[in-house]
Amino acid sequence: MFDNARILNVVIVVFAAIGLIAVLGAVGMAVLHVSIMHGLRSCSEAMRLWR
Repeated sequence: MFDNARILNVVIVVFAAIGLIAVLGAVGMAVLHVSIMHGLRSCSEAMRLWR
């Protein structure tokens, strides 16, 4: 029984780590995407005004 509980704890820790990495990756990609879109929008406006 102790071995099964230890295996279960290891599985829970592994899934928790994967979930944390996935959430941090999604948040990082969202922030990067928003910053890139704002950068492209300001760049396109500057190019339009420059023409």
